[in-house]
Parts: sequence; C-alpha cells; structure tokens
Amino acid sequence: MKLIKFTILLFIPVILFSGCLKVRSNVIINKDGSGILEEQVLMSDIVIAMMSEFMSSFQDSTSAPEEFKLFKEDELKAKASEYGEGVKYVSGEEIKIVGWQGYEAIYSFEDLNKIKMETDPNTKVENPQNDGQETEYFSFKFIPGDIAELIIDRPDLSSKKKDEDITVETETENQELDDNLIKMMDGMTMTISLEFNGEIVETNASYVDGSKVIMLDIDFSEILKNKESLELFKKNPPDNLDEMKAIVENIPGMKVEFQKPVIIKFK
Repeated sequence: MKLIKFTILLFIPVILFSGCLKVRSNVIINKDGSGILEEQVLMSDIVIAMMSEFMSSFQDSTSAPEEFKLFKEDELKAKASEYGEGVKYVSGEEIKIVGWQGYEAIYSFEDLNKIKMETDPNTKVENPQNDGQETEYFSFKFIPGDIAELIIDRPDLSSKKKDEDITVETETENQELDDNLIKMMDGMTMTISLEFNGEIVETNASYVDGSKVIMLDIDFSEILKNKESLELFKKNPPDNLDEMKAIVENIPGMKVEFQKPVIIKFK
C-alpha cells in the first residue's frame, strides 16, 4: 500500500466518483485458525438515487426504471473465492437505514493462512479508476497452540512521493474540491478490524479494544472538521513514514496501523 496513494484518499475526486460509503470489514478468528469474515458496505441514498437515474438514462422508455442496488447475492457468492482458498459464502442481506443502503455479507473460512484481505476498503465498490491498479493484501501467518499467535504483514508503505500519486490543483479547484468533499463525505467511514475469540495476552498493535484490533479506522466527517491539518497535509505531503505517523496522530477520526508486522498472541 503506497503511503501517498493511501492517504491522498482524503483529497482527490476518486472518492466523489465512488460516492459516500460506509465500509466495514471484520475478521473473527478462532483459536484453531478458522473463523468468520463480516463485510458491510453502505452507500448514501443520494448517490444511490444518482446512480439509478444514470442507469435509467440508458434504458428504453417503455421499460420500468432500473434501481441501482449494492446487494446482489449472486455476485457476493462468487466473491467468496476472492478472499482466499476455501472461503465459503454463508449469508447476505440487504440493509436500509436512515440515509443509507447496501448490504452485509458473512463468509466462513477454515484456515486463516489462506485468507487475502485487501488493504484498501474503497475497492468494495466498482470504480473505473481502480482498473489496472495492483491489488494489495494483508497476509496472515497463524500458529496454533495453547497461546495462539497471529502475524499480520502488509505491503511496504512507500516513503517516496510519486508524481502519479499527487494531484496538484489551483486555489479555485481546491476550494471546489473541499466543498464537494464536505457534502459527499459526510458520514463516510472505512474500517478494517480483527476480532479474537479469546483473550489477547500480548501484541504490538497500536489500537486494541478488548479482543478487537483495529488495522484501519477512518471517519471522514471528523477528519474534515480539522481544516488546519488538511491544509497542512495538502501543502506539505509527508516524505516518509515518521511524518505520516505524526499527521495521523494529530487528526481526530483517523487510525492507521503502521507496525510491520503486527503480532498478536491470544488464548
């Protein structure tokens, strides 16, 4: 996961294209290395309506308008293999809450070592701008025992600023982008977590809440309230991992695990 690619999510229009999302991925892990993968993806009603209208514009006027939906059970079933060998679709349901709609899906697995978990939850919704980009995953090494051990690795975080990862805007364009972000990203959240059926006895993870470890937790509503930090970030993108850590620590609503690897022992 490239450092700039990962953090620049906050400031480029790709998020506007995907629409305002709530994405939550949680892996529940048993002591034998089996477990459950929970996935929830919600999109704002406003964006759903826009997508439905867009789809309807390509339909014959004599046919009933087609409604855009995130919940497509056949696609969710087919997606099981993308999470790794032996992953099985258990159930899925459409979810509608005030202002949001989408789905929740549950998958089961027997061997955590075979699980592939994407590092970027924004890929849960199809986006042409993701085409051609290499998919990056968290990898897991599970060691069973009286005290089970899990080693979580991830791709290196790049410490170099690359031209293709940084978008330079004029002052006017920046203002327009900020206004759009505030409107479209209100309520947007992205979370990747691990939950252990047992007691964590030792870990170097940065964000631990009881039996749960947070790998990524971003609340864009909170982040956008901190305009001073956002302006500083845009004017001075981080050059290295230490600078990125300092930025994350000072932005409410943003948790990113920088440890490599993350080691968790539980019983």
